[in-house]
Amino acid sequence: MAFFIPFTGFAQSYTFNKRCIEAYTYIQELRFEKGRQLLNAEKKENPDNLIPYLVENYIDFLTTYINEDQAEYKKLYPNREVRLDKLETGNASSPYYLYCQAEVMIQWAFSKLKFEEYVGAFTDVRKAYLLLEENQEKFPDFVANKKSLGMLHAIVGAIPDQYKWGVNMLGMDGSIDQGLKELKSILDYSKTNDFIFEQEVYLYYAFVVLYLGHDASTAWNLVKDLDTKTNLINVFCKSSVAMRTGRNDIAIQTIQSRPTGAEYAQYQYLDFMLGLAKLRKLDYSAAGDFEKFIRNYKGKNYIKEAYQKLAWLSLIKGEKDKYWENMYYVKSRGDDLIDDDKQALYEAESGKMPNVTLLKSRLLFDGGYYKDALKLLEGKSVDSFSDKKDKVEFTYRAGRIYDMAGQPDKAKGFYTATIQNGKSLPYYYAAASAYYLGNIYEQEKDYANARKYYQLCVDSSNKEYQTSLDGLAKAGLNRVKGK
Repeated sequence: MAFFIPFTGFAQSYTFNKRCIEAYTYIQELRFEKGRQLLNAEKKENPDNLIPYLVENYIDFLTTYINEDQAEYKKLYPNREVRLDKLETGNASSPYYLYCQAEVMIQWAFSKLKFEEYVGAFTDVRKAYLLLEENQEKFPDFVANKKSLGMLHAIVGAIPDQYKWGVNMLGMDGSIDQGLKELKSILDYSKTNDFIFEQEVYLYYAFVVLYLGHDASTAWNLVKDLDTKTNLINVFCKSSVAMRTGRNDIAIQTIQSRPTGAEYAQYQYLDFMLGLAKLRKLDYSAAGDFEKFIRNYKGKNYIKEAYQKLAWLSLIKGEKDKYWENMYYVKSRGDDLIDDDKQALYEAESGKMPNVTLLKSRLLFDGGYYKDALKLLEGKSVDSFSDKKDKVEFTYRAGRIYDMAGQPDKAKGFYTATIQNGKSLPYYYAAASAYYLGNIYEQEKDYANARKYYQLCVDSSNKEYQTSLDGLAKAGLNRVKGK
């Protein structure tokens, strides 16, 4: 391969040979045992090759990140020091020397975030960043280094204000545009050169483009042709982007036809995703998927949201008693670290049942069924609802539908009304409306108004989606900065 040329002498301790590449490929498909067998064989036959220690770390990272099992994390964490110690024995004149250490640190940093070890995570990222910066100076043409730096630069550029202490501690600089350009340059490089981490970069770039670059079309084009017959990570990535870009039916089909069998790692979150996609079609069979997720998942996140979604299914079916039963479980089970779980808990503690019409419209909209969502609101106005929350939600839902239907002028009116009437309420509708108004003005190249509404979103408080909305609005401010 053009990129992975073995080094001579001691540099042979970093050799991405055919066996290591095959092991890495299996691991990226979540076929951990096949990958582990190849790595063990490589360690036995070529004990001086250190690449297996980098590749096997992907197994621990993906296992802990996907499963969110605290006991499993504690059991695997000692491997971090063993691998770092081993990697530090390599040839310091190799571009892999600092790179491999940095990669292991970054992977464990992301795992630490899952378990609320924020200081440890930021410390690891800082160490990794400094190693990558040093490596970049020594080996400016080492493409793998740019993969990791590009991802970090994009993430740093989108960190919400409440976590600025972490950025200050990191001493890192970066912007979303910088990260996107760096990742895009690697994709361009991979078109004419062999690059083992090519698919990793595709997935990084797709998610950064979607969530931080606000470019749904580009993100979908990057993932739509991924191999989902043998690769379970690709199933997640393609389905995630499909669900975020109004392609709900594709997400359902992709998850339902995912590869299964003992050779694949368990990925319970896909059951949650399938339930959510079905719910957005108002398909009652979603209950079975949420129940399967709750039964098998050992993590703390998404549990409250899963019970909330079961409650919504009950409400749509007219089973109000079961709605309250599931809301009891929202309050008593799982954690409330992520915004969706916070929103579920807020609903449960409010003691207020959602308006069924607005709920159905929301679900259909989230699935990309815009015409069906609009039909439910036709003939209705603010006066059709007596509750203040429902009045504001109605204008917000109408704004979202017209926005996605390509009618920005109508959307602007509903968003503005939502901000005016909802700014003093504790719900997320006003803040979200400000964010989407920022999107519209950014697309129209009215950057002054885009900045105004992105900033309004950041300045608005809500008890449901504060962290995620702040992150999105900051990403918007980064995109329009200086324009």
